[in-house]
Amino acid sequence: MKRHVLMGIAILMSAVGVQAVDVRSGNAAQSEIPVLTPDAVSTSDLVSSSDLVSTPDAVSSSDFVSTPDAVSSSDFVTTTDLAPSSDLVSSSDLVSATVSTPDAIPSSDPISSSDPATTSEQIPSSTPIPTTDALTGSITDTLTLQEVTVNAAFSSPKNSPLRLTVIDSETLRSRAAARTYPELLKGIPSVYATAETGSYGDAKFNIRGFGQENIAVLLNGIPISGLTSGNMFWNNWMGLADATYAIQLQKGVGASMLSDGSVGGSLNIITSTSSEQFSASAGMSASHFGTYKGYVSISSGVLPKGWAINLMASYVGGKGYVQATDVSAFSYMLNVSKRIGNEHTLLFTALGSPEQHDQRSQRLSMDEINRYGRDYNKNWGVRDGKPYNISRNNYFKPYFTLQHIWNGERLSMKNSVYLAVGSGGGRWTETKGAPILSFTREGLIDWTAVTQANAGADRSYLPSDAPEGNAAMNILSDFMAGHTQTGAVASAEYAITERWKLGAGLHYQYYSTWENEQITDLLGADFWYEDYAGKSLAGLAGRDPYKKVGDYIRTNNGKVTHHGTLYLTASYQAEKFTANIGLSGFGSVNRRWDKYNYTGSDIWSDTAKGLGASVKGGMLWKPSYGHSIYLNGGWYSRLPYPSVWFSSGNNEITENVRNERNTLGELGYRFTWSRGGVEVTGYAAYWKNRSMMSNPYKQADAIGVTKYMVTGLDALHYGVEADAFCRPADWVRLSAFASLGDWRWKNDVEAIIYDNYSYNQVGTVGVYSDGLPVGGAPQTQVGASAQFSIPGGFGIDADWQFNDRMYAEFDPVTRTSSDDRAPAYRIPSYHLLGATLRWTGTLSRSQSANRDRCRLTVYITGANLLDTMYIERGKDGASHDLDTFRGYWGFGRNFTFGLRFTL
Repeated sequence: MKRHVLMGIAILMSAVGVQAVDVRSGNAAQSEIPVLTPDAVSTSDLVSSSDLVSTPDAVSSSDFVSTPDAVSSSDFVTTTDLAPSSDLVSSSDLVSATVSTPDAIPSSDPISSSDPATTSEQIPSSTPIPTTDALTGSITDTLTLQEVTVNAAFSSPKNSPLRLTVIDSETLRSRAAARTYPELLKGIPSVYATAETGSYGDAKFNIRGFGQENIAVLLNGIPISGLTSGNMFWNNWMGLADATYAIQLQKGVGASMLSDGSVGGSLNIITSTSSEQFSASAGMSASHFGTYKGYVSISSGVLPKGWAINLMASYVGGKGYVQATDVSAFSYMLNVSKRIGNEHTLLFTALGSPEQHDQRSQRLSMDEINRYGRDYNKNWGVRDGKPYNISRNNYFKPYFTLQHIWNGERLSMKNSVYLAVGSGGGRWTETKGAPILSFTREGLIDWTAVTQANAGADRSYLPSDAPEGNAAMNILSDFMAGHTQTGAVASAEYAITERWKLGAGLHYQYYSTWENEQITDLLGADFWYEDYAGKSLAGLAGRDPYKKVGDYIRTNNGKVTHHGTLYLTASYQAEKFTANIGLSGFGSVNRRWDKYNYTGSDIWSDTAKGLGASVKGGMLWKPSYGHSIYLNGGWYSRLPYPSVWFSSGNNEITENVRNERNTLGELGYRFTWSRGGVEVTGYAAYWKNRSMMSNPYKQADAIGVTKYMVTGLDALHYGVEADAFCRPADWVRLSAFASLGDWRWKNDVEAIIYDNYSYNQVGTVGVYSDGLPVGGAPQTQVGASAQFSIPGGFGIDADWQFNDRMYAEFDPVTRTSSDDRAPAYRIPSYHLLGATLRWTGTLSRSQSANRDRCRLTVYITGANLLDTMYIERGKDGASHDLDTFRGYWGFGRNFTFGLRFTL
């Protein structure tokens, strides 16, 4: 029992980023267990109030051997939004884990109901606090979770009226065998995360009906979402779950003042840092369909003169569930930290994931699924005896950060500089007639027919001076793109009194992009005719239009953005009441260059610039024992993305572009007791002046694709969420959730139509969307999970989820008639059932330190155990039914096997 209590305290401290003082084993704990009030329980459910008497959820599954109730699901988010984090999670913890300080350590003395947030300020600094290593679950002498990140929050240190879900490192490792970051978020109410196309690395998620362009993604508190469109390309982060300490998800009003208009929420990825003592871990896994993965992680522990090093390397390879979607990705992370005195810490982090994976970029019809199966991919065919996919992605984006944190007596600062340089692209196609995908045999590309068509192509469209030979109708190319993203963040917080704090911060970011296209294969032809005269705004301009392998065609452009944010915060902290407010102003300057459409000094556009602002705040009141009521809200005036300023694809600035304006709020109630908790939250968000590009990344030969820019869309999202969990016994944990939303477009607008090749504006079209449901995510979700520990080191976790009222994604091409007011195709509801069985054994034990030294965990995870046929995502068709719908079906029943070793 004594060991269980120590683990509970340690995991609670790790959830809030606490660094413990040195331990003296003789004073580790009292024989009587202090009872903490429910108000001291973390929202993330890393520790429930009952867990402090038993064992927390966040303890490693390896503790099954000695601790029956240490359940850690590998297929469900074990950390829920139920108990109030506001009491123990600081404002910075909501978007970043900070360097820990002793004044955040919960007291080991009994805590009365009138003092739910007791800290080490009320106990002698020499009081020994035994702790648990967050990775291995074993007792260590001290806890040094030094997640040095930017303080980008606006709420007070001990109370926050915000919702937070934390996915801990143990859950990440057990779930990340064959999944990308968004898929790790499955099982959270109002969150819809899928693999999208089914290709490994291609993923997508929504929060409360909002897509990724309205969700802020941060790495250790630093914004990393692309400035061009706000989207995240998750293939750049393959395998990095093994370098992640935790994922923190904030729904609704985000705590970060650096995320300019995160309407749906914020996702912060916290990377691992060195533990106090030397440690190592390794693991491997494989899916039954052929994807395999391995990783190794080493932590040096504290070295002489305050240095520490953490290193991770991993590899993902093999075949995907979908046909012809092989993957090969190496990932790494190096973390070096240095303590300077008692107040300063420096942390350098380098990470990256060079990758290559084949894709499924074409949506499918129900008829194709019935004929060829859920793993069907029309992007490939056999060429020269081998599978050959027309869509292959490769990219490498190394990321570097240097962070400094200073914890003074009343003034603290957290500063960062960062640099990311991305480069890559992928296999592409260009066409002048029937596209490659139209040459098929038995559902696959007929490469022989493609080359034969090139050999006998019509030359009537060529100029009279064209060279002899076959002019290609179809070619293969590399469409390459890259960017440089660099910036600096400076933030400070000053404690005026024990209850009042003021904060301020400044963020500058430089973002430069480029893209071009190079011919790689003429497919049996002699040359490709690049129609500068008809497609380039500059005309021929002395360029040779007859292209061979290695020549550049079609595009050679980029954008440069300078973006800045300044914010101020204030917070008030009392025993039963907390209030926070934050104000921010931001601006950007954008220019575009284009060497395809322009020559000489004309390659640069005029400057597109704008200003925006945000106001957000909240309050929390604890009227009595175990009860909390919170209210928060925000208003954003968000700048257009550069892709909106230059939607035409040339240097013309889009007309009538305005800031998006968003107003949102949330009201919630929490209640926790010794063995469980419940929370109910209502939310609303009014979204005005949305700009949306239709099919921005589709290949030019994609059948039926037209590019549109829609501006001025309004939408209203509102709904209610409920969570509950309980521990009827120490060996079982039960949880359930439900969310019900209503998300609708609120007006009719116009869309600009662009030429597929040159992107020149060719007209406008009415878009009749008023009253239509927002598509792309289920508006009704219900889920439950059960976690059991079994004697002998075994554990079983099971989870179930039901999704309903999901509509196909809105596309302007289907809404050009004022008489067409029918909702988009309603995707059928579906159930998914998953389960994990694991066994953990201790291989050796350190007698001197009285701790487990080596542990082995073996597991098998099954997904979609009922083999449900279901649609994950898709686009609405002209008749808004299944016949014209095109989308992606989810994977059938599948299994992943793995093992993990910790030292």
